[in-house]
Order: sequence, then C-alpha cells, then structure tokens
Amino acid sequence: MPTISVVTISTGNASLLTQQAAATLTSGNQLVLRTSRTPIAGWLASQGVAYQTLDALHESSEDFDCFNQTAAKQLWHTAQSADLTYGVFDACADTTVAALQATAPEGARVEILPGISHLERCLALLGAQRSGMRIYAAEDFRLARVSPEESLFLTELHSRECAGDCKLRLMQLLPENTPVVLVSGTADGALHAATVCLYELDRQPHYDHLTACHVPSVSMQDRTRFDMDDLIAVMQRLRAPGGCPWDREQTHESLLPYLLEECYEFIGAAREQDADHMYDELGDVLLQVVFHAEVARQHGTFTIGDVTTAIVQKMVERHTHIFGNAKADTAAQVLTNWDAIKRSQRGITTIAQAMDDVSTGLSATMRAEKVQRKAAKVHFDFPNAQAALEKVHEEAEEVRECLEAGLDPEMELGDLFFSIVNVCRLSHKNPDMALHFATNKFIERFRNMENLIEKAGKSIEHLTLSEMDVYWEAEKQAQPTSEGKV
Repeated sequence: MPTISVVTISTGNASLLTQQAAATLTSGNQLVLRTSRTPIAGWLASQGVAYQTLDALHESSEDFDCFNQTAAKQLWHTAQSADLTYGVFDACADTTVAALQATAPEGARVEILPGISHLERCLALLGAQRSGMRIYAAEDFRLARVSPEESLFLTELHSRECAGDCKLRLMQLLPENTPVVLVSGTADGALHAATVCLYELDRQPHYDHLTACHVPSVSMQDRTRFDMDDLIAVMQRLRAPGGCPWDREQTHESLLPYLLEECYEFIGAAREQDADHMYDELGDVLLQVVFHAEVARQHGTFTIGDVTTAIVQKMVERHTHIFGNAKADTAAQVLTNWDAIKRSQRGITTIAQAMDDVSTGLSATMRAEKVQRKAAKVHFDFPNAQAALEKVHEEAEEVRECLEAGLDPEMELGDLFFSIVNVCRLSHKNPDMALHFATNKFIERFRNMENLIEKAGKSIEHLTLSEMDVYWEAEKQAQPTSEGKV
C-alpha cells in the first residue's frame, strides 16, 4: 500500500522545521521537494540527504492545472516502489497535495504532517489574525468572488500576469488606491513587507513563489463600486428599526406598481439601446426584487436565498441539454424541451390547463399571444396572417354594430384586440412593439403637424379638426415613416 508523507517545510531555514518534519525528511525514504528554491534544500545537502524536485515539471507545464495533475501522477508512480516523503511550503494549502488526495489509488494513503507554513510566517510578520480572513492561492483567486467586507490574503503571486489578474478582480469593488501589503522573500528565507496601492500590485520588480499580499477589509462607505451583498445590506438597513419610514411601511401589494414601472422603464432603455440607461434601470428592477425578498424575510415567508435557489434550480432542470442527457441543437428544440419539462413539473395534461397556467399578471396583449401559441401547438390556428386579418374585419364589424345599437362594446372590443394579436403573431411581430412604434410614429407626425401649423402663422388651438387634417395629410406626404422607424 503506497504511502506519501507530506511535510510542511515552510519557506525559512531549518530552525522552523518541527522535530517530526526533520526526522521524516532525513528518514531515508524517497524524498521529493516541490521546488529547490528553499533554504531547506541547502540544509538537506549538508545532511547528506538526496532529493528530487518538481522544478523541471513546473517549467514545462502549460498551466497550474496541468502541473498539479501531472505532479500527482508522477508522485504516485514514484511511491509505488517505496514510501515517499513530499516537501511543500504549506501541506494544508498546497494545490499539488489536493491533487494527490483526489487521485490516490485504492488503498493508498496521504499522510499530512503539520508544520510552520509560509502563510503563518507572513501573518506573524504582519501581526494579522486568521479569524475572518479569506485565504487563497493567487491562481485560485482569479475566478473567486471579491468580498470587500472581509480581509484577504493571497499567496503565490508568482508572476506579473498573475498579480495583474488578481488586481483586476479586486478593483471590481475596491478603490484603486486601497493600501495593500506585499510580502516578499529572499533566498536565505527572510521575509520583507511593503505597503503599496492596489493599482501597483502588478508593477513590482520581482515576483516568485514567496510573493504574497494582504488586502484589508474595506467598508461599504469607503467604496464606490458595490455588489449584490451590498444591495441586500442597504435594503436590510432601510427596513430595520430606525430605518427609512417610507421603506418600512411598504408591502408586496404597495410595491407592485413600482416593479411594473421599473420593468417598463428598462424596456424603454433597451429599445433606445442606451447602455448607461439600461444598467441604471436594471438596477431599479433588481432593487424591487431585493425589496420584495426583504419584506418576505421579515414576515418569515421566504428569503433572497430562496429566490436565487428557485431560479437556479429551474434553469438547471429546464436545460437538460446542458445539465442532463437531452438533445437540443436548435433554439426551437430548446423551447420544446422547456415546455415539456414545465408541463410535467406542473402536472399540466391538457391544452386548456396550459392556457390557464399563463400568468394573469402579464399585459393583455402578452397573455393573449401566449394563449394563442398554446392553441397553435395543436394546430388550432389560422393558416396565415391574411386569414387572421379577415377575422379582424369581422370583429370590427361586430364592434360597429354594437356601437350603433347603443350596447356596451367591451366584449366585442376585446375580441377585436384578440384578433389583432393573432395577426401580429402570425406576422412574426410583437403586438406591444408594434403598438410602441405606432405610438411613436403618431407623436412624431403630430409634432411635425404642429410645426407646419406654426410656420403658417396659425395656432393649433384655434383650428377645427378638418383644418388640422389638412396639415396632418401634408405632413404624411412630406415625411413618410419607414417600417419600424421610431
């Protein structure tokens, strides 16, 4: 049964080795050091202890993932012939050790021997406490989440590129002039600390496996960029005792108009293709989501964690072609799979049930279109837009008859709208968008008509409808509006 004993050799000289570590290193077992760039290498030579290193493998590997996996494979292969001792700077944080544990053959054993790690040396130098501190190898932090409210320690800032990637991650939320402490080491094992600004993190003259960085916690009040946690914290403060009186008295029902309004304002920004306006309005929409979640949390009904859990589960469950074994090579196939999964989860077995499932919170045109699409799935539909247009004429005639008879036209008007939505759908046009463009076109033409009247030295308030129609028709002839133009 192969056994690999992992020894923490730290980054200092032999005085920092535990008695157990020194005895294991000199026991006569096969010995591999992760790198020869350590004072312990010289001490081992003075003791007449032979060893190998992974320096050549490190230099030839394309990236750290490749190095870790190849190192683990090579170490286990070597350990097949006899027990192996493996020396690293910090056995509990080393990525090759994690790879060793993950790839251990059946019956093999990885024994971790404690010792004074490079991290502990750095923290002692800075007088910093590990409590509440997040600790990452710099390579792992490249994709990690930035949490400014907690202090951070990064180890193995081995290159300018690595330091630059970490800096960019940090500057997503921290000011560029945030003071950070860089720790560097010398060949004899000494450590030195220097304070620099965050933007200088990748502007140092030298980087190696000993380079580390301590980033202090920064409060929300001292930052200019914020994340989801900050938004939740702000909302909790506003709703807390002593918070904002207006925010504290809001309910789900009282907030509904604001949610609807903010959604429409984002739609307007998206149609304008105004990026600055879009992210601002999306922030307003997100605020409403967090607001509702905080109201619910205070009433014990659900939390923002329930919200994110529900949507992540839904996305995973309904994208079985990504997270499962289903096939979907086209957008149409994706929608078919999505609908089938949705119906199965909700116990929908008939088309009428599927229609009932369409939310009544949608706009009337959106709900009508979705219901029509449900009917179309079983071919209960007009063959084309021209056929649907004939139904519009029929419904318009029924509205006329209703008005002439002095009857309430509401139901007939609803039928007319429903028929118009059918024409839009079969023409592959969104009814809300079509009405949006028509409204903008009306505003544009009305403005131009007013300008023509003003140029004629007249006032629109003093003109009859037939007189205004003259200018309206003149404007239409002079400024035809192209399809889709706002």
